[in-house]
Amino acid sequence: MIEPALRLAALFEGSPVTLDRVAAVMAVGVDPTAPPESELLGRMDALGAEWSGDRPATSADVMAHVFTTLRFAPNTTEYYSLSNSLLHRVIEVRRGNPISLSIVAIEIGRRMGVKLVPVGMPAHFLIGECRPGEDQPDRWFDPFGAGREIGEVDARRIFDAIAPVSISFSAAMLEATPTRDVAARILANISNAAIRAGDVSMFIGATEMTLGLPAAGVSEYRSLARALASTGRHDRAAEVFDWLVRHDHERTDDHAVELRRHLAHRN
Repeated sequence: MIEPALRLAALFEGSPVTLDRVAAVMAVGVDPTAPPESELLGRMDALGAEWSGDRPATSADVMAHVFTTLRFAPNTTEYYSLSNSLLHRVIEVRRGNPISLSIVAIEIGRRMGVKLVPVGMPAHFLIGECRPGEDQPDRWFDPFGAGREIGEVDARRIFDAIAPVSISFSAAMLEATPTRDVAARILANISNAAIRAGDVSMFIGATEMTLGLPAAGVSEYRSLARALASTGRHDRAAEVFDWLVRHDHERTDDHAVELRRHLAHRN
């Protein structure tokens, strides 16, 4: 793994990691113009510190602070833009997609003393709140609706309006989503946006970062190998195919052929 992927892997190997740290590491890993991780987290600290109440904050306070006072809002005109998935750009322009806006609200809420959780409903993303002592949310907020509270019926209506007809809504879609799954979804969004924008470097960077996800294995290395081979990055492709020769026993011979081909291009 390259350094950004190693950094992401290291986060998941330790104690439970916050969403903003994961998002910051990925932003730095795929965008060379991104500020350092510490600076990004410092910006989040400053946003949380802008709230000043004379009582303990509530989830309603978080939504009002993020979506009214700080003016974070959905980027509906450029929904598939790369910037919507990169934390530093979302903070700068106060626009994002459902996942990035949810992360901002959840992490600002944490700084305000309110525990919120990510809810990765297919085709959309929500912010959840759990009762004290509970692991699963029973309240939900829509980041694309200025943080308004919604119920299961509302969530089903949102889902039915945007999800493929082949997928049926279920209440399980409103459960809390593990951080590793949120990370995988962000990287998938970055990859798809990079493809749309024709940004090969960003696409390769996002694909490299997937190796740092928990349980990443042969399928992720195969995807990276294909991406590197298609862009003529022979040195790195040779490294990945060499790994596949040693670990992907179902396709050892195929990978060996590719390894020799990319090694030949280095001479």
